[in-house]
Amino acid sequence: MTATDSVKRAIRPNVPIAECLVRTALAVVIPTGIRWFIDQGTLGSPFLLYFPAVQAIATFLGWRWGVATALGSVVAGAWFFMPHMSGSPTALYNALLIGLFGVALAPMILMGHLLRQSVLENYERARQNEEFNRELQHRTKNSIQMVSALASQASKAPDPAAFYDKLAARLGALAKANELLRYGALSSCDMHDLISGALAPFARDQVHTQGPNCCVAKDACTPLVMALHELGTNAQKYGSLSCSDGRVEIRWKTTGDEIELVWEERGGPPVSEPTRRGLGTRLITQQSQFRAVSLAFGSSGLTCHIKLFAVR
Repeated sequence: MTATDSVKRAIRPNVPIAECLVRTALAVVIPTGIRWFIDQGTLGSPFLLYFPAVQAIATFLGWRWGVATALGSVVAGAWFFMPHMSGSPTALYNALLIGLFGVALAPMILMGHLLRQSVLENYERARQNEEFNRELQHRTKNSIQMVSALASQASKAPDPAAFYDKLAARLGALAKANELLRYGALSSCDMHDLISGALAPFARDQVHTQGPNCCVAKDACTPLVMALHELGTNAQKYGSLSCSDGRVEIRWKTTGDEIELVWEERGGPPVSEPTRRGLGTRLITQQSQFRAVSLAFGSSGLTCHIKLFAVR
């Protein structure tokens, strides 16, 4: 490890107040003791040894503690090393020394603080990049698993052409979910944007939405996009979107950290519960990121209730 690496590791974002007080006090006491041991301040500038101490404190603890160290240095230097002489010339000379000390310290404190901020910003960028890479790996793994599950249905499809059309639509919904989350860079996605993206391929003039502004937790965004896309596909083939008079109402409300979303079809042909549970049904109901899912098949159309996590 180089000296530069050691300095970087010594710069921390949150230093306890007690530690800051101790380090600031030592930055005043140690130079004072060394100077007293050498010549009791009889030769040269009384503030000479305080410069590196103030610079170090400003770099490791920030400009506020650098200023506190500078003030402590002025008090200690004036008390121990400035000659106690009467008369205006001596007072003026002492004031001039203190003023020059402050002028010399100002850029040192500023540079130390800027160095500290630069190191902390680099740490934060590195942390964000590492977190983003982990999230990207996680989402890539989930996407591959989803694609594998979708592709595994090919052998069961009676019409390959129709299957691949459906597969392409589902992959498009998956891509839209990743786009809404900026491929893992965001921690949530807006509910209005999510619904708009999931239902973009369908007749939007027959879909009515109503609900407050809220954000869906990151882990639930992709499952919800896939579920809404599947509901839209079914409605277009068998439900209310298959006829011009049909409509879909999507309502949601928030309670605490929970969103309750209702998909309700009206004006379409009667629907009945399917005799077998295919991949489409599993994409709606078997999502661990949903708190609860229920489907109701009635003469007026399908109604689906989904409960999931919200982000405040």
